[in-house]
Amino acid sequence: MPDWSYHTLFKPLLSNLPAKRSREFIHQSMGFISSIPLGTKLIEFLGHMKTDQILEQEIHSITFENSVGLSASIDPLLNGTNAFMNLGFGCIEIGPITVNKELHPTPNIQLKYNLLKDYQLEETLGLQETIQKLSKVKKTHPLFAKVHGTVAECQLIDSQISKFVDVYVVDHSLLEQYDKNSLLLSKPICLSIDVGSLSKLRLEEMNKLLDSIMLQSNPLLTDVENKQLLIHAMKHLHANGFYKPIFTSGGISEPVDAVELLEAGAKIVFLSHGYVLSGPGLPKRINEAILHRKDQPIKHNKDWTWYYLFGFIMFVGGLIALLISLTTIILPYDEYFLNTNKESIIQFNNRILPFMSHDRMTLSGTIMSGGILFMSLARYGIRPGYHWATKASNISAIIGFMAIFFFIGFQYFDWLHALFWLFLLPPFLIGYKKTRKLKRKPSSQNLHNHRYWKNSLIGQLAFIILGFALLTGGVLISIIGMTTTFVETDLAYLCISPTQINQFNLNLIPVISHDRAGFGGSLVSVGLLVLMISLWGFQQGKKWIWWTLLFGSLPAYITAIGVHILIGYTDFIHLLPPIVALLLLIGGLAMSYQFFHLKDQSK
Repeated sequence: MPDWSYHTLFKPLLSNLPAKRSREFIHQSMGFISSIPLGTKLIEFLGHMKTDQILEQEIHSITFENSVGLSASIDPLLNGTNAFMNLGFGCIEIGPITVNKELHPTPNIQLKYNLLKDYQLEETLGLQETIQKLSKVKKTHPLFAKVHGTVAECQLIDSQISKFVDVYVVDHSLLEQYDKNSLLLSKPICLSIDVGSLSKLRLEEMNKLLDSIMLQSNPLLTDVENKQLLIHAMKHLHANGFYKPIFTSGGISEPVDAVELLEAGAKIVFLSHGYVLSGPGLPKRINEAILHRKDQPIKHNKDWTWYYLFGFIMFVGGLIALLISLTTIILPYDEYFLNTNKESIIQFNNRILPFMSHDRMTLSGTIMSGGILFMSLARYGIRPGYHWATKASNISAIIGFMAIFFFIGFQYFDWLHALFWLFLLPPFLIGYKKTRKLKRKPSSQNLHNHRYWKNSLIGQLAFIILGFALLTGGVLISIIGMTTTFVETDLAYLCISPTQINQFNLNLIPVISHDRAGFGGSLVSVGLLVLMISLWGFQQGKKWIWWTLLFGSLPAYITAIGVHILIGYTDFIHLLPPIVALLLLIGGLAMSYQFFHLKDQSK
């Protein structure tokens, strides 16, 4: 459930449900998706959450992919743990874990008013149910286990769950019951303590007893107030000689909060109710903001030119196809296959050639748009080494190459398409081989939940719907091309039936079918590219994304709408899909413009 769907669709719907019901609906839904075959792949495709290796750190001899954790208060029933493993966190806290079921406070988050109202008592799982759920977790990140109870109970819990977890989090009441000799746990021990209770600690003793400290925010204060208290508390610990790792929990509602806490000395920041209010994309935004502030030198990849050449050939090929569709429409080898000429076709039905021009012109516009998208991704995405840009280009190109099989599925081999395919294949294969090791993750200057960011989510949703619509439309057009060839509005425009066309020439429908299926395959490829750019490329200040989507769309829209006007095929139902797609494009561009063009104020 990325931010573009959470804030625009699900959060408004779930805001009318009780806090626990809405929380468990989300977690169980995400848990179900992550449990099905390819579910985690789907989550990764939608969010692209994996973080850059630069953000890795080692604490307690444990490797953490990044410095963002999830507080146990978010998922006390462990219904979403598998999903959270794929949402950009470096670690996850679970619990509270008790031997028997007990009542513990959990946050009552009011989505309707976007605030933490209070805390409600909720029953813990108990040890046996916790073990059952942990055994089903596909663990990819360290787990912090928040344990409650007596020294004996904690040792019992340790004996049962140590193989699942990496760090134990205990509260101050347990600390008073033991010293380092009386509580022997198999994992590092982290003390969870409210910032207001720090004065009770004897820090010299804590350095001996503890492996780390987790500072808890005050639920009665705002996130801004909590952030300041947490920063002050860390300064106090450092000033008084505490040298073990310090973690914080809460006080974060937007990326800037996490950045400031980490810069103040926190090793890991755990997100609590601010994660629910700001949306599931918050850890990714924090990681991108941290990466942006590291200001790593950009090592340009010299092999981006192969992808640029690939896109350039596509654009030129589309331009040539456009000129053909505006002039001769059919080529000599078409006439050879049909065993007739243009004049005979015109005498039979003067709308068939304009109709074929309509298919071939929309195909040419789609290819030209794809070429622009590939060139822009190569120049601004692959050249700086972004993994997502390479991945998007590869997926789209491979799907596009597979469309050649549509062309030859009608006992008709189009030599121009085959030649085009052969020109495109070498630069793609060379580029693919030379850029396989690109791993750079995107950074972002976005630090705040400002209105430009919120508007961009609407724009992003519009682009994602557009990409998915183009993808779906391409699949449908390909299916129609390979089966019925025509829809009702086509036959109404032609004023003729397929039977009459076959009576005139048995090879004419296969040629039209080949055009339609080929156009559908190209539309699938370009639709995927728009979809992946929209899913993975939305970072504040990356104005090249905005211009890519604008200029990359123009040839397809101009040809798709212009040709219908040109040939008089203006049936409203037939034109409705491109009109809706145009409205989505305009809406996406309008709502995301300011977000992409904001000046960098993050440093």
